[in-house]
Amino acid sequence: MRVLRPLVAAAAALFVLAAPASARDVRVALDQAFPIRLSEPAEGVAIGNPSIAGVTVQNDQFLFVTGRSYGSTNLVVVGQNGRVLYSGRVVVTPDETDVVMVTRGVETQRIECTPLCRPRPDIGDGETASAINDQINNRAAAATASHR
Repeated sequence: MRVLRPLVAAAAALFVLAAPASARDVRVALDQAFPIRLSEPAEGVAIGNPSIAGVTVQNDQFLFVTGRSYGSTNLVVVGQNGRVLYSGRVVVTPDETDVVMVTRGVETQRIECTPLCRPRPDIGDGETASAINDQINNRAAAATASHR
């Protein structure tokens, strides 16, 4: 029994060292960025579904996760010798700060009041939101074209 205890302790220590680093869920709002600072340099980054969240690498120890659409996916960051530095779920949630939702029949419209109230189209909104999105995209394209 005395010989078995050190073996069990050694096996448990080996398991802790070999197990991938598990992190808590990253919760990020749609169209927002969440910073992640790593304890050591990363050599590889993978996001399960890039249509749900994107990852931007600032440097080998600092990255940003950006919410692209609602849902969840996973993020894995690998360091030297393939060691997993970070492994966790990314959950993209609505950013409902200062947002009022108006429902008329089957149409839903979101209005953001920061401090002036303006339409804030969101995924799943009806045709009115599509028209607003087109206006937002056209304005952004015009702004980008004027800076070239």
